[in-house]
Amino acid sequence: MKRKLNRKGKLLILSLSLLLSISSIFVVKGYIKLEEEHILESTDTYDLKIDYPNIDNKKIMDKIEEYVNYQKYGFLTTVEKSKEIEQPKYDFNLNVNVSEYKNISYVYMTTYAYVGGAHYTRDDTSYYYDNDTKEFVDLKYFFKDEYSFKKLSSIAYYYILNIEDKNFDELWVKRGTDPTIDNYRHFKFAEYGLEILFPPYQVASWADGEIKITIPYEEINDLLKDEYQSISKDKEVFNMTPVSRDLSKYQDKKLIAFTFDDGPSKTYTNYLLDNLDKYDAKVTFFVLGSRVESNKETIKRAYLEGNDIGSHTYNHRNLNLLSDSALMEEMKQANEAIKNVIGKMPSLLRPPYGNLTSHGKEITNMNIILWNIDPLDWKYKDKNRVANEIIEHAHDGAIVLVHDIYKSSVDGALLAMEKLQKEGYAFVTITEMAELRGITLDTDTSYFSMKK
Repeated sequence: MKRKLNRKGKLLILSLSLLLSISSIFVVKGYIKLEEEHILESTDTYDLKIDYPNIDNKKIMDKIEEYVNYQKYGFLTTVEKSKEIEQPKYDFNLNVNVSEYKNISYVYMTTYAYVGGAHYTRDDTSYYYDNDTKEFVDLKYFFKDEYSFKKLSSIAYYYILNIEDKNFDELWVKRGTDPTIDNYRHFKFAEYGLEILFPPYQVASWADGEIKITIPYEEINDLLKDEYQSISKDKEVFNMTPVSRDLSKYQDKKLIAFTFDDGPSKTYTNYLLDNLDKYDAKVTFFVLGSRVESNKETIKRAYLEGNDIGSHTYNHRNLNLLSDSALMEEMKQANEAIKNVIGKMPSLLRPPYGNLTSHGKEITNMNIILWNIDPLDWKYKDKNRVANEIIEHAHDGAIVLVHDIYKSSVDGALLAMEKLQKEGYAFVTITEMAELRGITLDTDTSYFSMKK
């Protein structure tokens, strides 16, 4: 005899299935330290992208799993309930960053979800873990006493009100900087001071975006516990000169530009860089700003070895769904993150999903690079399929889209290079291809290829 499940039972099974499908990644591997997990899904109804690290700290991984499960389940449930409503495609982007300072591990998780309406919803969640005591802590943990924390609150209030070109409501700022733990959920001890992030609506309107301040250590050293005091350093002076090559030897060759999105990845981007010289290849990386901080050395290496570094925005949101101010903030954050690593602003932009209106182009004022060969490497994760698709559609002036966050994608690209090199192709960056083709890139054009 079969029993029918009621609505509550169905939801329970769906929830458990989702939990098992995601958490099995961690359980099977026993919390050993791995690179990262990347989940990409694209249907007629929604796009979904999740990036998170695998680390060997079970307590932290439990927090990450719980967050990923909850946010993804909530999004998919909303999509299912609203799928009959005619509106733009739903979008979901979740990113987890883990970093360390002294004995503290920082976990910062952000979700952007578009489920209709005027703009994306946003969730910010942070955790701080003391690797000595094996406990989670908050910002007060680092300060000497309650008075010191109240003093920090006054400093933060002052810093926000003195941000240039902003005219904040003083009462709003005061409420958002009051000395409560809830107001200081997102912070980081960085090289030059204490960084504090205030999500939209906390101290200003949604249009003002997130507000981030950095309080130099010399202003708060006396307030911190002795073990967390630091000395502010002078900012690094950039003296980075990338390798350049004689392009004249490629004048009569067929050209193809391999471009890599969504990275970098410590493991697979470096693996790609280790193998490019075999094919006399340089490539273009469209990096996510949210991944720059945790992959600085990889980006520096790619840049110094003569590869292009472009922007793929900060959070991989659909730019067509953003207000002008939100779009500008998305671009500004990404470009500044890249500049802080390589010493120069990127000029190349690949908008997520290839989506950018003519008005959006005017706002970004960057060179828009799209593609005309897409092997759907993120979907099939088969190196031979990736290679065959690229080889089959290769032509002079082509721009190939792949992702350096998957080993199968990197392997497929390298296999394609091995074959295409024998057919007389040269592998160049977008900048090199434009120069060789005599093209002056302009911000009004979207480049799918660069044919003669």
